[in-house]
Amino acid sequence: MRSMLASAPKPDPAETPAQRRARLDATAAATPLADGVAKEGVAIPGVPGAVWLRPQADDPDSLPALLYFHGGGYRVGSIISHQGFGSHLASLIPARVLLIDYRLAPEHPFPAAVDDCLAAYGWMLDAGGDPARIAFIGDSAGGGLVGAVLLGARDQRWPLPGAGVCLSPWVDLTNASASHAERDELDVMFGHDEAVTAASWYLDGHDARDPLASPIFGELAGLPPMLVHAGDHEVLLDDASGFATALKAAGVEVDYRIWPGMIHDFQIMYPDYPEAIEGTEAIAAFARRYLG
Repeated sequence: MRSMLASAPKPDPAETPAQRRARLDATAAATPLADGVAKEGVAIPGVPGAVWLRPQADDPDSLPALLYFHGGGYRVGSIISHQGFGSHLASLIPARVLLIDYRLAPEHPFPAAVDDCLAAYGWMLDAGGDPARIAFIGDSAGGGLVGAVLLGARDQRWPLPGAGVCLSPWVDLTNASASHAERDELDVMFGHDEAVTAASWYLDGHDARDPLASPIFGELAGLPPMLVHAGDHEVLLDDASGFATALKAAGVEVDYRIWPGMIHDFQIMYPDYPEAIEGTEAIAAFARRYLG
């Protein structure tokens, strides 16, 4: 898998953001959903797009729910790119997974993504969702959004969800931690230069230390139990370890684990290799433990 990713053609510098998104979505569209999981589009005011992924069950609406924020450096990614992984989570837990699109940079810089994710959570609450049976989950930039949306919801005095799941989270958009230099050549998924470019597009001159952009700098006390997992071959290793440390210091219960030899976002390649399977099953077990 590492060799395949490393040998993949690099993006054409002349390719526009819209062209890159379309190319990635066209590739991901061929990924099948997990057996027994149905996809249904849903309209949420203020959100560009959303789908429910529901496993077979006598009463699917009685299952707990995950609100999934996809990764992609705030520039790419969609409900198409992440529907395969989302469907496996829906099947394994089992749970309903609400996978949303949010506005992307550079056309829509910070705080557009945070606003859209907050709108999706507000919609779930307005529809009668029990926050104790909802978890936020996100990978990479989506992992950063998990922290940011938790802080934003708390600022608005909304009830917080029962748990949060951060996979290879990008929670420090200063991109200044040591792992950016130490692991840049090891990570074939998301390197330092990509992070710097993506952050500049998303922030558009905004302060990288704003907690709604980089939640590692926020006041984290009172957040729900959190899972923070990453690979030790990724530039965002210090983001994950630093975030877990800050959460624990704030009194938050944290399931923190670093996976030897794994690259950025290794879990979303489930079920292509054993670590991706084990990592995804650990997410499912965490969700069952805190959502019932």
